[in-house]
Amino acid sequence: MDRRKFLKTGAASLGLAGVCSKAISGEIPSKGQYFEPGRLVGLNVKYDVVVCGGGPAGIGAALGAARMGMKTIILEAGGCLGGTWTRGQLSWIFDFKKKGICPEIISRLDARHARHGGNDKDFVYEPEAMKIILEDLIAEAGVDVRYFTTCCAAYKDGAKMSVLVSESKSGREAWAAKIFIDCTGDGDVCARTGAEFDIGTDGDRIVQPCSFNAIVSVEDVEKLGDRITAYKKDSLAGHVESTQLNLRDLRAAGIEPSYNMPTLFHLGGNILLMMFNHEYGVHCDSADEITRATIRARREVFKMADALSKSNSPWRNMRIIVTSEHIGIREGRRVCGLYEVTTADLLSGARHSDAVTRATFGVDLHAHTEEINRSKTITHLDGFKPYDIPLRALVCRDVDCLMMAGRCISGDRIAHGSYRVTGNAVDMGYSAGCAAAKFISEGKTPHSLKNRGRA
Repeated sequence: MDRRKFLKTGAASLGLAGVCSKAISGEIPSKGQYFEPGRLVGLNVKYDVVVCGGGPAGIGAALGAARMGMKTIILEAGGCLGGTWTRGQLSWIFDFKKKGICPEIISRLDARHARHGGNDKDFVYEPEAMKIILEDLIAEAGVDVRYFTTCCAAYKDGAKMSVLVSESKSGREAWAAKIFIDCTGDGDVCARTGAEFDIGTDGDRIVQPCSFNAIVSVEDVEKLGDRITAYKKDSLAGHVESTQLNLRDLRAAGIEPSYNMPTLFHLGGNILLMMFNHEYGVHCDSADEITRATIRARREVFKMADALSKSNSPWRNMRIIVTSEHIGIREGRRVCGLYEVTTADLLSGARHSDAVTRATFGVDLHAHTEEINRSKTITHLDGFKPYDIPLRALVCRDVDCLMMAGRCISGDRIAHGSYRVTGNAVDMGYSAGCAAAKFISEGKTPHSLKNRGRA
C-alpha cells in the first residue's frame, strides 16, 4: 500500500476522513490549555541514520554515515545547509585544522577563491560560497536533504529512540531510523525525548550572549585596514587592537554598542562582515526571547551602520547588504552523555582511546550581562591544554540510539566555552556519523559503550 493510500485508509478507519481539508475539533479542558487530538502520521522507514540539523555538525554527521554505506537524510529547519556558517553568517572558523572533511571544505573554498586571511586552522570565508560547497558535498555522498523541516517531537520504544516527528509544508511526518543524531546545536531532539540536560551552571540558566551579524560594503577597505581582524595583524593582540579602534569610532559617532569588542572580518573586495552586537540573557528554549533579541539586534546593527556611514571617517557611505537569517546562539543545552567533558580535562590535556577530535581552541566565555561586558568582555581559562573529546560524550546517556554532535554534547559550562566552536563541531559530527554506521553494521547500539571506562 502506498503512503497516500495508507494515510487515507488509516484516517477513514479512525473517523478522520477529510483531515487534510478541514481542521479537527479539539478540547479545551481548562483555561490556558488545549488538548490536541491524536492523528495518524505517515512513517518513513527507509533511512538508517536521520540527522537533525544541517549546520557544521550535521554536515559532518551525514557525510560520515553516508560514506560508510548508510542511507542518510538531513532534516534542516532553514533553506540552506551550514547553519551558523551560512544562515548565521559567522564567517570566521576556529580550530579547523582537522582530518575528516575539513581539508575537503578548505580545498573547495580555495577553488572558488572564497577563503581569505588566516591559515588552515583559523580563516575567513564567503558564506554564499559555503552554501553551494556544502550542498555539493552532500549530493556527492548520496545524502538526502529536507529543508524547511522542524524536528518537533521524539518518541522511545523502551530505552531506545524509535521515531522522530517533524513539521513542514508537507504537514506532520514521522521518521524511523536505526540511529538518530541531534545536530540542532541546542539539543532540541534530545530534550524532546525527556533526556536530562544542563543549561548554565547548577541550574542558574546563566548563558553567554548571542551575536547578530551583518555583511556590509565599504568604499575603501584599505582605509579600514587596522580595524579589520587579521587584515594586517594575525594575532590575538592584533585582534583586540582592531576591536578597540571600532569601539572608539562607534563612540565618536554617538553609539555605545552592546558588545565591547566589535569585530570586522574581510570577505574579499570591498565586503566586510560586522560582528558588533551582543544580546544578553537569551535562552535557546524560548522562541519569545530569541524573537525579541533578533528584532533588538537588527535595530542596533542598522543604528550603528547608519551612524558610522554618516561620519566623516573611513566608514563613510558604508551600506548593509544583508543581515543574518538567525541570531547566533553561543550557549544552549548540554545533553548528559556517557561521558562529561570537564574543566579538569582541559587543564590536564585529557587523552582518550575513543577520541573523536582534539580541541585546541581555548576557553572563550563572553560576559553574560551588559554591565560585565563593559569591564571584562571575554574570560579565558588559564592553564588550558589541547584535549580529546571522546565518543562517549556524543552518546545520550538516557536514551539509546540517540547521539549528538556540536555544542550540545555532554560537558560542563567551562569546557563548553572551548568545544563549542565550529571547527570542533564539524569534526565531532563526522566522527559521530562514522560511529553510527559502525554500530549499525556490527548490530550494536551506542549504549554498547556504557561499560567502557576512561582510557
